[in-house]
Amino acid sequence: MVLMLGVSTEGFSRPEPADSRPQLLSTTGGGGGNSWSDIKELEAAVAKGNPRAWASLGEFKLRGEYTPQDIPGGLVLLEKAARAGIATAAFSLGKAYSEGTGVERDQAKALDYFRAAAAGKVPEAFYNLGASYASGRGARRDYAEGLAWLILATKSGVDGQGETLLRERLTKLKRADLIAKAEKRAPEIEAELAQGSVEKFLPGAKPTGAPTPTRARPSMAPPVQPKSDTIIPVPLGQDTTPTPIRITPPPFSSGG
Repeated sequence: MVLMLGVSTEGFSRPEPADSRPQLLSTTGGGGGNSWSDIKELEAAVAKGNPRAWASLGEFKLRGEYTPQDIPGGLVLLEKAARAGIATAAFSLGKAYSEGTGVERDQAKALDYFRAAAAGKVPEAFYNLGASYASGRGARRDYAEGLAWLILATKSGVDGQGETLLRERLTKLKRADLIAKAEKRAPEIEAELAQGSVEKFLPGAKPTGAPTPTRARPSMAPPVQPKSDTIIPVPLGQDTTPTPIRITPPPFSSGG
């Protein structure tokens, strides 16, 4: 299955596991660790400076779950959580900038947040980066770099159909050299991410102690509009109609 590139990375959603939605019910009776019995207990944890509580409440505020919707307030909490090293918060901020949720849409900045989330091993972040490089959204189009990130997405547990379809596309184009380049690049990306941390890859983070990527980060390259005949890999089981796609956040639990 193929989908025309040129649509954003908004919109691809995999079926959510039954337990993937944020859960406030504690399995320890409330008050223990990162579990909260109700919204007041969660807000108390936020007030005490618990980064995972910041991330959880930030998500709830964005969606208006358990608390009135407050997108600006949610983004502030997610930013605090991301700066404290919570990878899922960085991913949610990447989605916000990709979709223009409460902020001006900025695909290059979104990729910086996705990269930070990838440093924290959020599987969908790898896919978003791969799809963005392959489509030229927020970065110069680079099929080898895109395939490298998709290889890592598959390795992280994302449906491997995206990687497969891009490989097939490059094979038809007789660009085995790009496939080989991607396979060499994938472990380099892993090494770069391992040398850093979520907070060190965030937009505006000080470079001290962070790895020096062998490729320009997405924000350093001007966006390039994808050609209409370019295809994007999508997972099996998805509708083939070329509609906008969204990658949903990874399972996010108050106890995660």
